[in-house]
Amino acid sequence: MKHFIYICFLFLIVVFFSFINSFNNVENFTPGIRQFYRPIIRNTRLISEGFYNKTTTNISNFLRKIAII
Repeated sequence: MKHFIYICFLFLIVVFFSFINSFNNVENFTPGIRQFYRPIIRNTRLISEGFYNKTTTNISNFLRKIAII
């Protein structure tokens, strides 16, 4: 019974600290630099994916209309 209480106590400590650390969203290494360039990379990726998808759709539609595909 005593070991069960110790195991439950250790489990609660682990859960507590994991819950507290889940709110920490700061980058560990060069946080200022990463806060600056991550949104730029994300926006660039979204724009390029949108351009690619739009372009491939337009090209495939055009090729279907002229009966190549």
